[in-house]
Amino acid sequence: MVILLAACAPQAEPAPEITPTSTRTASPTATTDWFPATPTFTPAPTREASPTPNMRPGVEELLLDEDFASNEFWDVSRADSSSAVIDNGRLTLRTELTDGFVMSVRNEVNYRDFYAEITASPSLCEGEDEYGLIVRNNSSGDHYRFTLSCDGRAKVDRVLGGSLSAHELWVENLAIPAVSPSESHLAVWANSSQIRFFVNDALIFSTTDTTIFTGRIGVFIRQDNQGTLSVSFSDLKVWALDGEGI
Repeated sequence: MVILLAACAPQAEPAPEITPTSTRTASPTATTDWFPATPTFTPAPTREASPTPNMRPGVEELLLDEDFASNEFWDVSRADSSSAVIDNGRLTLRTELTDGFVMSVRNEVNYRDFYAEITASPSLCEGEDEYGLIVRNNSSGDHYRFTLSCDGRAKVDRVLGGSLSAHELWVENLAIPAVSPSESHLAVWANSSQIRFFVNDALIFSTTDTTIFTGRIGVFIRQDNQGTLSVSFSDLKVWALDGEGI
């Protein structure tokens, strides 16, 4: 007897269950800012500068333009030890005496209210040797003496009744040369009792004095060291003051 066995079909295995995988989120990529914003500049409030006061107000008419071409109006003399000589557009004062003093005054005009300038050029000068400008020199010899030293200082003396007294004490200032040879522009502004003294446009002294109000203009030197002191003066100019704004 033949027994037929039914072939058993193989059972398909169930498909594996697919679990969805999580999607990786890409990290954000840095973005280049090619035109970054810049902070707005806010300027600081501007401060209005105060105008520089005019320390030489009222300068008006030119009264004198001295070219030192003539001895006519100046005190001049020549000696072995000291001299005051006009030559080649300059008035040169020289002394070889220790504590020697030489001055020369222009004898033509007395000035009351004025502005004056002169160029001083020491050629042989050292230490405490002195040179400078004389203003308001009257018939009694009273005057103010604006003095520069060869070591770079300045002062103002007053001569009254033949006696010299310090009116402004020595000060140092970078405008005053402390070498020789050198050249400086000395100036004096005088209006009634107010007098201002300048060197190379720098105001050195501003003073008030009610003693001497008028007189002539001159120059001087004073030797302190042994040796020779020699200073030339040139380009003297004097202006009147118009009185406005003074």
